[in-house]
Amino acid sequence: MPASFLLITDDKSLLESWSKQIPRGRPLLNLEQVKSFGSVPAGVSIVIVLDALKADVVPGGLGRCPLVLVGKKHTPAFEALKAGGQARCSLNYEESRTQLVAYIGLLEEVAERGAALEILADKSRRPSLSRPPMLPASAGSQLPVEIWDFLEGAVENISSRERLLAEFRRASRHLLRASHTVFFLREDMEFRADRGASQCSVHDPMISYLSTHPVVLDGEEWPSPSDPLAEMAVRNQMAIWGARLLVPMHDNGHLVGIISCGVRDDGQPYDENDKSRAISVARLLRQLVGQNQHYSRLERLYRDSLVGDRYLPSRIVLGRDEAPSRQVPLVVRTLIDRVRYEGENQFLRPSAGQPFRASAGVVPETGGVWATWEEASGEVYDLTQTKREERLALLRDLSLTLNHEIGNALVSLTSLQHLDSGKPIPPRMAQTILQDLERLRRLNEDLAAMGNLEECDEELTDIGQMLTELAKDLDVKLELPRTVVELKVVSPMLSFALESLVRTVQENRPTDVVAPLVLQLRSTGEGEQTTALISIQGSNLELEGIIPVSNATDTPNQGRLTVFIAKEILRLHGGSIHAGPGMAGNEILMSVKCW
Repeated sequence: MPASFLLITDDKSLLESWSKQIPRGRPLLNLEQVKSFGSVPAGVSIVIVLDALKADVVPGGLGRCPLVLVGKKHTPAFEALKAGGQARCSLNYEESRTQLVAYIGLLEEVAERGAALEILADKSRRPSLSRPPMLPASAGSQLPVEIWDFLEGAVENISSRERLLAEFRRASRHLLRASHTVFFLREDMEFRADRGASQCSVHDPMISYLSTHPVVLDGEEWPSPSDPLAEMAVRNQMAIWGARLLVPMHDNGHLVGIISCGVRDDGQPYDENDKSRAISVARLLRQLVGQNQHYSRLERLYRDSLVGDRYLPSRIVLGRDEAPSRQVPLVVRTLIDRVRYEGENQFLRPSAGQPFRASAGVVPETGGVWATWEEASGEVYDLTQTKREERLALLRDLSLTLNHEIGNALVSLTSLQHLDSGKPIPPRMAQTILQDLERLRRLNEDLAAMGNLEECDEELTDIGQMLTELAKDLDVKLELPRTVVELKVVSPMLSFALESLVRTVQENRPTDVVAPLVLQLRSTGEGEQTTALISIQGSNLELEGIIPVSNATDTPNQGRLTVFIAKEILRLHGGSIHAGPGMAGNEILMSVKCW
């Protein structure tokens, strides 16, 4: 057990300097604690650092403790104390501020060895101890009424550790006649007192001894074989705590607590009957403290469940043959029946027909079923409104696109009704009419293609090979990466979209532009997360709704039906199309993901 240190001075700055030089973890005593000892018990090691001006306040029972004398040399008080022989070393005030640490380790060892020798000498002087006779228990005796009151109070207050320990403290005064009782219970890496700030590390020698020796210690009798170091540690700690009886509490071989009892009310040592009753009290306390921990955990879970009932989705756990109550929604009960029939987890999403999001599964430990559900009518309404707005926007764009395409073609055809029936059609008008008829034919083919889009299946496709064929047919330049870019896409749909976009950009360019278009392919991600990045580069690029970038105040420019279809195909493939800056000006950027 490390020695304790008693620092005596009225100079606060000097006291602070001394305290900083004391090794970390060593107990620091004050005069009030030492005076309460009366005489220092055998086995308690104390090192004193004394200001010569405060020599008159040192208790008389500390004469055997090693002392460091600090003061002004050659003064009467300093020289008188030095001549007394108790001071092992002497320092002036300035030296003590920095050089005290050089003597601490040696004086601590001297104090510990002296305490160990005192224990052995004390035992040699007391070959046998006179103890009060142990009173035999009467065969017909009954438990007093106070015991039943204590048991009733302990069970009633099992939900609160503070009130439970208060009941045991009251019982210890009655059963053990202890003047005061402190319970040290383990918390993390130390044993903390339920009252005050006392604590003891799990690495303390006393704790190590009690962990392997489940015995009641009174500081007088020591179970054989004797262990002077452990006995010195126990005596020192009992002196600091003011204890006369230590009762360990073990659970499955582990030390979980210590009961520290003070002086008995009548001033006599604790007898064997007291120790036997202390063991019974410790066993009962261990059981009830364990039940208190379980009760506290259950109470915390209950509070959490109440909060969960208020803020979390509804939930239920059923036994193997337990049926859900009528308060559970019908769709959830149906989901539970499906789980029991199929033996697999089931999920239910909210829809226009039913507003619940639910999930259910099997509980392997019991063979029962768990289920959770929440009402999502607001989400269903928002989703319905969003879909409605998207369909209306789609119909609007489609109708404006068709109006644009068909209206342009009908301009020349409607001019025929203004011609005289007998006159031939002018050549230029005839050529325009043929072009508009061809435009209507292509529009009809595009509309037919829209109806066949859902008939295609996705397949793993080499995007580079698709762009190679497209570049060859449309006479554009192609730049491919070194690695192969493969995606699971609907090849006819994606090929139609890319061809429509590139062809439209070509037709929108002025006829005097010589530089060809450039298609560039890149990729990012791996596996199913791969994204193909396709860009159209060149000068004088124009694509309806994409480039040039339109403002909110501009008149909408509805393009061709093929461009409209191509954009939707890209969205179906998880991609998008937009304009962005490039090395040679603005370029059209497209992204494509797996279907």
